[in-house]
Amino acid sequence: MAKATPDDNAGSSTKTVDRALTLLVTLLEGRSGTTLTELARATNLSPSTASRLLATMAGHQLVARGVDGRFRAGSRMKQLAAATLREEPLYELAGPHLHELATETGETSSLAVAAEEDRVLYLRQVASSHRVHAADWTGRTIPRSGTALGAALDGTSSPRGYVTSRRPDSDIVAVAAPVIGRDGHIVAGLSINAPAYRTSNADLDRYGKSIARHAVTLSLALGAPADIVGR
Repeated sequence: MAKATPDDNAGSSTKTVDRALTLLVTLLEGRSGTTLTELARATNLSPSTASRLLATMAGHQLVARGVDGRFRAGSRMKQLAAATLREEPLYELAGPHLHELATETGETSSLAVAAEEDRVLYLRQVASSHRVHAADWTGRTIPRSGTALGAALDGTSSPRGYVTSRRPDSDIVAVAAPVIGRDGHIVAGLSINAPAYRTSNADLDRYGKSIARHAVTLSLALGAPADIVGR
């Protein structure tokens, strides 16, 4: 029988790491916890392999299993996420603007950034005060193409400084505006999401003016050149 070579061992280790990371990402993208069976199915792993990898990650407090049997982010993962966000000025500076936008419009306000593979990542949200409101998408992604946030991040806002989206295949309408960074480039987008049934075009225009104003103020706080922000 042939002996395993160092390259063989390295390949096996890399495959294990890849499986563990895929499993972790799938778990973190779950909204209310995920069972072992669901995780194994979603990642094309056998239940025994998934269980072994989850146990290893649980030992490092990256994941935790609740009394309901579902896996969620562990304390160490939450600590790492919090530490990462604390180092991001955009996250902290956007907070007051999101709260004010939610108060001014009565709808869910969001901060989002560009993600890989032409996606948009919701980084922070403040929920609407209405009983019926857009779902919390913090930590989730949406397509960049065909969305208000995607258009804002692409710099295709209207001369009024914001872009709106009302699609016939969606029960949610959106308005978004770009946030400019210190180097003069777009670094994020602010948005308002609202149920279509209670949002008129006049509402969207009103939300747009508010969100454009907050986007300008946030951009200047980030150190964006005033001549670029004022265009």
